[in-house]
Amino acid sequence: MIDSKHWLACLDLSNMDDILIGYTEFLTSIVKPKTITFFHTVESGPTAMEFAEQFPEIESEDEFLDLIRAELNDKLKGHFEDDSIEIRMIIKTGKPTDQIIEVVNSIEPDLLLMGKKVGYAGEGIIPKRILKYVATSVLLVPENSRYSMKNILAPIDFSEQSAKAVKTAKNLTDGGNVTGQHIYRYRAQFFPYSLSEKDKKEMDQKMKNKLDGFKKDHGFEDGINYVLSLQKQERVADVVYNQAMVDQTDLIIISSKSKIMQSFVSHDFTDKMVDYAFGIPLLIQKDKEKHQKFLQSLFS
Repeated sequence: MIDSKHWLACLDLSNMDDILIGYTEFLTSIVKPKTITFFHTVESGPTAMEFAEQFPEIESEDEFLDLIRAELNDKLKGHFEDDSIEIRMIIKTGKPTDQIIEVVNSIEPDLLLMGKKVGYAGEGIIPKRILKYVATSVLLVPENSRYSMKNILAPIDFSEQSAKAVKTAKNLTDGGNVTGQHIYRYRAQFFPYSLSEKDKKEMDQKMKNKLDGFKKDHGFEDGINYVLSLQKQERVADVVYNQAMVDQTDLIIISSKSKIMQSFVSHDFTDKMVDYAFGIPLLIQKDKEKHQKFLQSLFS
């Protein structure tokens, strides 16, 4: 994300637009892109017809799209006055999810920004589908996002990808607080057997040794707070949320890996994080080149 030059931000003519535009502008004070493209899909069907009926004087689709464009440009007034950032606008008609995927794969932005209405049923469905079919990193911005990058949480699994999430967090905070959180569980035992205290201590020590190796391998010796979180009965996203509350987290960064077909349709950690109503911006960081190769091989 630090080296991202082209952003694509999705607007939907709701109050969420003001939040997404404001957060996008804040983000340019941390990372400055060359281009930001704002995108809106005029959804075909009853919604579009109802909107058109409010303006009977409109006689063509072009006039209708011009009206939408004017509405969106009005929302952007007073923002992005830095002339070094080029602002573009794309408007299409069709199904929003399909159009977003098509535009992302067409213009290949480095970052896709989408609003996330926390607490709305099914809100994670569209982002999850989009995540599976685009190679770009995705930033989900909820309604109550803070304009701050002081505290960033990066869940880690000791992989190369999660190391990149930690590095991104360090760069974004610029001296702030970064927490690398690893979540683990004790291995399952069949009733009536249970793990002994000795087995649990051995498992705890194994995690500590893995963390020490992770820090050494990636040069993360200083300046990062590490937490080993034991998952008991709660959901894995609950464990992340609890740590985010302790840290007063401003941003959560997770790394999404390219997957084999079997896991491609399954509910993995990324899906569970997207589903969860954090109320905190969530960055799903991808290796753009690897994901492009994966998608090309999948659909070739």
